[in-house]
This record gives sequence, structure tokens and C-alpha cells, in this order.
Amino acid sequence: MEDPKSVAPISRSKSTYVVDFEPPEKERIRLNTQHGVFVENTGHLLPPAIPDHGNLNAVADIATGTGIWPTQLSELLPSTVILHGFDITDRLFPDPSTIRKNVSFSLLNVLEPISETLYEKYDVVHIRGLSFVLKTEEWDVVVKNVAKIIKPGGYLVWNETNPGSTQAIPPTKVASQGAALLGYMCKLRGGDPFCCNSIPNHLKNNGFVIIPPPVLNTSTRPIPEYAPVTTPAADTRFYIHVVGGEFKPETVETWSRNYVSGLCSIVSYMAQNDVRNEWFTPETAGEFVEEFLKETGEGGSKIFFDLITVIGRKKI
Repeated sequence: MEDPKSVAPISRSKSTYVVDFEPPEKERIRLNTQHGVFVENTGHLLPPAIPDHGNLNAVADIATGTGIWPTQLSELLPSTVILHGFDITDRLFPDPSTIRKNVSFSLLNVLEPISETLYEKYDVVHIRGLSFVLKTEEWDVVVKNVAKIIKPGGYLVWNETNPGSTQAIPPTKVASQGAALLGYMCKLRGGDPFCCNSIPNHLKNNGFVIIPPPVLNTSTRPIPEYAPVTTPAADTRFYIHVVGGEFKPETVETWSRNYVSGLCSIVSYMAQNDVRNEWFTPETAGEFVEEFLKETGEGGSKIFFDLITVIGRKKI
């Protein structure tokens, strides 16, 4: 495999989302489907580690995308709770006429200084889906900025995926190559494919106490019928860690089909921008996608990566 370090990193634009060229409605469907599978497998919108859900005053969602997380949460919380979604782009924000009056959306780049008007405003801040976006040195910047808008004693809930954990189960040639693209592109963009393992340390180093995982009865937990990806040791301070291959059976087909669609978009991006790799060229990208779809079709390989939740409480 070509070492990503030998290739010049892809420059950052206003949005670092590589599938910005996809039609908004297509991307909205993909992200909302991904959200549903994530919630189904982690078991929550707002985890039970956050006490007194009904007594919250304000909740923020960073990298809100389509806004589905605060929109759905608004249906579970009292109408007095303010829910605010933030993102670097508004192209996927919902139509204001379709959401509750206590839900709103604004533009925000969490890599830049945050307005003092937001300082210590929120009881809970939720983040999801930055693992493929942030460069290695930017994780700490985000935590420092977000910490400022959380009230003392408030919570940061970070739901993520480790790009480097992506794998095809069972492994086949092109399905496995397609699964490797996310980690490869993450490195090429200056990121760490196993970035999620560092989240607890970033929180701890910036004034948060990590909430430990709930005690679960694992005596009947099925043994996965695959060889786990070799990764750096998983941090035991994950509140939730759903290993690829242990998804709820009823979500497997939906998740994999949705994820395959996203990977095909990445192939398209790489081909259009002549991103060097060992698997295809701009001229052969179409053939690669065709074989990838064939190997991951009905009855074929499924594409997974790990899902994790880290929760930190801001020191008082």
C-alpha cells in the first residue's frame, strides 16, 4: 500500500466533507439512515448517564448535519428545553416549518474561537461524526472550544466511529479494499484512523471527568465469528463500544448498504481529484465500484466499523 505520508495532504476548504458534491437529498437520506442504525445499536439518543433529562435547560448538537438528533430529542424532552444544532454548513439543515419551536440551527466552525455569548450556556453538548474530518492536532482544539459553552457540571457526549476499524465481514478482495479506503483517506487528510481511542484523554486534559461504562452482564454475549481488526488498545473509558460485527442483526443489512453507498461516493471523490492509491485509477474507478458492489451485494460481505460513545462531565 502506498504510504499516505508520502502523499501531500489534501488541503482544507471551508467544509472538509468529501461528499459535498452529492445531491443534498441523497446525502440527507444516507446520514439519517446512519443515525437510525447508530441509535439502535447504542441504545439511546441521550444516554442514561445524563441525569434528570426532564430538567435540562439547553442542549447543543455540534456537526448536526441534517439536524435529526436534536429534532428527535425534542420529541422526548419538555418543550421548555432549548435545542440548538450547529454545523459548518447549512446545506442539510431541515426546513424550519417542519420542526418544533424550541429547536433551531446556526452556522458554527468549532475549530475557530466561539462567541462569548455561548459561554456556559448548555447543560449537554453532543458531537458525532468528526472522526473523518479532523486532523490529528485539531481534536484538542475542538474539545477546548466546546468546553467553553458547557455549564460547570454539564456533559459532553461524543459519539464516533474509528475509520481504521472498518472491515468487510467476511473479507473478500475488493470488499476489503473498499473498507480500507476510509482509513487511507483519513491519513491522507492528516487524521488518525484510530482517533477515537484518544477522545477520553482529550476530555480529561481539558477539565472533564470521564463517565465510566455501565456494568453489563456479558455472560451471554455471543462471540463474534470474525477476526477483529488489529488496532491500538481500545480505551476502557468508552461509555459504549459496539464492535464491528456485533451490530444488532436487524440493522446489519441497512447499515452495510448505507455505508457501501458512502464508500462509493469516496471512490468518486478520489477519482475526480486524482487521489493516488494502489487499488484503482481515475480510469478504472468505475470497474472498482462495480466489483465492490458485487461483493457487498445480497448474501455477500458486509461493511462495518466500531461505534463508540465517550461521556465527560465538566468539573465544577
